[in-house]
Amino acid sequence: MACSADGLPTSEALSLLHEDISIALDEYQKTEAEKNKGFGSKSVLYEAFHHKSSLSVFHWTSVIALIVEGIVLLVAFAACNDPRYQHLPAESFFIFLAVILNVYLVWWDTQLRHKEVPRLTHNVLKDLKEYHGNVLWSAENYPHLHSPCITLQWTRRDGNTVNLPWSLLVRGDIILMKPGQKVPARCRPMQ
Repeated sequence: MACSADGLPTSEALSLLHEDISIALDEYQKTEAEKNKGFGSKSVLYEAFHHKSSLSVFHWTSVIALIVEGIVLLVAFAACNDPRYQHLPAESFFIFLAVILNVYLVWWDTQLRHKEVPRLTHNVLKDLKEYHGNVLWSAENYPHLHSPCITLQWTRRDGNTVNLPWSLLVRGDIILMKPGQKVPARCRPMQ
């Protein structure tokens, strides 16, 4: 890693960023795979349907109550031959259909919540790897140095001082701190 007063070259910084994101994504996927084994308290099914899950919008108790309601309607229809109750099987059918549709949608939403961010991260990693060799950034591509945004950091890149978003800081970056500024990461003084 080149560590000079000029800071990291952009291509090397992007390579380090790719490496760090890959490691974090691998760790996340390992912990998710471990959490989602079986019907444990951290599984997708727990998150989707358990009554104690804050993310659940359709608890298992509601599923059971609606199924019991559908069965009661069918029993009531079978118990009496009154023509006024001939609509009960249709109502029961629509209740069962609504339960099945809701169970599927809640499960699908929970699956998306667990898989969408890793999928998008894989896409970002693929793009970083593809464009890493042909980086043509200059100081004009970065926000102005005196932008009021608190998530931008003065950083040395390619011999220039640029205003870099905190999310693009990598190991080995040389940052310039202003008085009273919050430190964006674990840092050590150069002098």
